[in-house]
Amino acid sequence: MSYQNMNQRQRELYDQFKNASGRLLLHKSQIGDEEAKAIAEALKVNTTLIQLSLWANRIGDAGARAIAEALKMNTTLTELGLHQNQIGDAGAQAIAESLKVNKTVTKIYLYSNQIGDDGALAIAEAHKVNTTLTKLSLWANQIGDAGARAIADALKVNTTLTTVYLHQNQIGDAGAQANAEALKVNKTLTRLNLSQNFLTNVGIIALRQTANTDCNVIFDNQRVPSPAERAQMAARAAAHAQPQLSVNLAAENQQLRSELAAKEQVLATKDQELATKDQELQQLRFDLAAKDQKFATTELELVAKEQQLANKDQELAAKDQELAAKDLELKSALNQIDVLERNQPADGSFSNFDGPVPQVPLATLVSATNNFAADSLLGEGAFGRVYSASLPGPRVAIKKLSAESKQGTVEFKSELDSLSKFRHANIIAILSYAEEGDERCLVYEFMPNGSVRDRLNRKNNTPPLTWSQRHRIAADVARGMHYVQTAFPDHALFHLDLKTDNVLLDEHFNAKISDFGLVRAAKHLDDKSYLRTQNVQGTAAYMCPEFFAEGRMTIKTDVFAFGMILLELATAAKPGPRLKTDMRKAVKTQKLVEMLDSALKPSEAELQRISELVTLAMECLDEAADDRPSFGSILVSLDP
Repeated sequence: MSYQNMNQRQRELYDQFKNASGRLLLHKSQIGDEEAKAIAEALKVNTTLIQLSLWANRIGDAGARAIAEALKMNTTLTELGLHQNQIGDAGAQAIAESLKVNKTVTKIYLYSNQIGDDGALAIAEAHKVNTTLTKLSLWANQIGDAGARAIADALKVNTTLTTVYLHQNQIGDAGAQANAEALKVNKTLTRLNLSQNFLTNVGIIALRQTANTDCNVIFDNQRVPSPAERAQMAARAAAHAQPQLSVNLAAENQQLRSELAAKEQVLATKDQELATKDQELQQLRFDLAAKDQKFATTELELVAKEQQLANKDQELAAKDQELAAKDLELKSALNQIDVLERNQPADGSFSNFDGPVPQVPLATLVSATNNFAADSLLGEGAFGRVYSASLPGPRVAIKKLSAESKQGTVEFKSELDSLSKFRHANIIAILSYAEEGDERCLVYEFMPNGSVRDRLNRKNNTPPLTWSQRHRIAADVARGMHYVQTAFPDHALFHLDLKTDNVLLDEHFNAKISDFGLVRAAKHLDDKSYLRTQNVQGTAAYMCPEFFAEGRMTIKTDVFAFGMILLELATAAKPGPRLKTDMRKAVKTQKLVEMLDSALKPSEAELQRISELVTLAMECLDEAADDRPSFGSILVSLDP
């Protein structure tokens, strides 16, 4: 299925799955076969998704076949949930074929479907060759003795499965006896559930007599089949019965004699081969003696090689000194780059411009959000609400300011004016705006991974940020703020509300600074100068002492807030003076590890980098503004 041939719903699912990472839950989403086909196409090219849950939907055999084809190509997915759907034998057979090829999936859930013996037979054959699956969940299907026997045969050769769930099926004593025989051979299975089937004492006794103490076999709450179920079991048994072959004893006897004669001929040939091998053995012994002599010579050569290596070590030591000198040159070059960046935009950014941001009719945004419907809502704050929408082009975020919003007309104009001048990889891009009466809206680029604060809180059960992601976020914020402070040579800018709630993450976890409603500008402000305001606004937890108490703003005001962000990245704790005090105490008592986010499991090298980050944070949080580093020097520390 090509992207052009997909309907709107299919395209939305394709785009969502193509770039999804980590874990994705889409259960109870009314997904049928056609939607499953679009998802399958995305899975063929996705390289970051690990867990996918599609349970409690309407996926049938056609959708299962499409997903099976995708599994043959996907190399990252480890867990797949297709339970509580409408998958039958044909879909199960297709999935079984894919499991013969796929080498990454370890858990697959197919319970509560419509899979019978034919599907179970195919899945059993797949488990004879698959070496990655550890869990097989087929309970609450329509599997009888034929399917149970096939799975038992697979367990005799499979060495990776640890858990098999077959309860709530239609398995009788024959299926139970086959699995009992398999448990006498299998040494890896730890749990087998055959409860709520049709076992009698015959099957239960067989399971108890396996003498396998490593496997917990569950067979309680057995059921008595209804007349309809008995008829269904009889029909299945007849379909899967092995034909009784008639035997011609005389012909078989003759066949055995012929085979015996052939075996005797083979034995005579083997005797001849054995004699030849004996001669070869004698030759090998002679060759071995020659090799011993050669090895003695080689040992002398190794002594010479060791001397050569010692000489190389001396050469490497000299090279290390040369590299150290080059390191100093590189740091000097970085300082020069820092100076140059004050006069031109950073690499990767667009040029500054003073052109107006396009104004769009409010009706356009009302239509795009379905009149700002609740299902389009992304978040809500003091300023109003943020909605997701699809205008012509990429997906966007629409910030709708209500009449009673804390962000009034002045702040609205300030943010609009600031973002119209900024074009940088680490600053949120404004695309357009609408203003009619008291209704004001700003349209930004869409940031699918939300705010840094949401990710540190693991909102919606998202996976924790890795150390490398946190370090990159710190560098991105420093880079963006360095640009804000140096983009305009004739004046300095203050953000005044820099915090993790206002740092947003794109699909690749690149950080972008947002919310420029409180931006202030001052001309010709150096490291010692300041600007005073009577109207102190922002978030108290991120305010430096001189701004909070006296309204004094310097180019180091935002550096203090950045230091608090660094501590949040390391600990995931809430910002504020208590966090700063606790971290200073932890550093002093050498208990930094106890303060770190428990989701971080740093290596020794990473722990060293985290310690350096915390040291930088405490420098940024210095009570004296003059002693805080600049964003230029912070960048050198974060990107050495």
